[in-house]
Amino acid sequence: MTDAIDRYVAQLADRLGAGEDTWRLLAETDGHLRDAEAALLAQGMDPAEAAEVAVQRFGDPAAVARTRSPRRRVLGLLSGGWVVVALGLVVIGLSGLVSWALEAIWGPAFLAGDVNGVTYTTARCADFLGFFPQAGSCAAAAAMHHSDEIVSERLAAGVLGVLLLAVWLLVRRLRGAVPIAREDRRMLLLASAVAFLGVGLVGFGWGALSIILDLVRGLAVAGVGVRLSDGAIALVAGVVALVLLARFTRRGVAVAAVG
Repeated sequence: MTDAIDRYVAQLADRLGAGEDTWRLLAETDGHLRDAEAALLAQGMDPAEAAEVAVQRFGDPAAVARTRSPRRRVLGLLSGGWVVVALGLVVIGLSGLVSWALEAIWGPAFLAGDVNGVTYTTARCADFLGFFPQAGSCAAAAAMHHSDEIVSERLAAGVLGVLLLAVWLLVRRLRGAVPIAREDRRMLLLASAVAFLGVGLVGFGWGALSIILDLVRGLAVAGVGVRLSDGAIALVAGVVALVLLARFTRRGVAVAAVG
């Protein structure tokens, strides 16, 4: 059965995050609280009451967590931000895979064709046809050129994201985990959810609206695939971040309730 001291240390651990410094601080905190409890027991206090009094005298776990080194908090934020950026690049890479699939199914024009009415100079058309002589027309060559850029750039971003994650894991393995404060973890999850959902709603909504407008006007649907792919992947990432945020919040409430 856990007593007040065990619950207090658990709350403090939840707020501080994992890391070698955290385990050291938790061990020191537990030792101080046990010493205080022993002194109160020596005065004849009931064990349960002694643990409660020792915890009350030590201070609120949220306040104790905030007193840790500002440098460590900055490092924790940098570590968390690094992961968020890396995962964001991986999400872009996934949108590149979806874009490639859309291009393979419905063609380059659907993915990245120019909107109706866009024209190019003779010199620019010659450039496009120089890259894709098999296209047969300036518009088709331009769509193939744009599609190649979209897919390759997004896949490159995904590879960069994987490399950044690999560097983070390597540093974590060699130097140990950098603790991220609970408040900072919540902030990073919330920012990720808002950013991904915002990009997803705008991108997917814009793509869907473009399709509807083209069909209503009797025009060929072109250049909407990239918005649909980007928006769909961003929406999925946003929902995942939102679910993680909800689970993280519920876990924090459960720990507080135990205390």
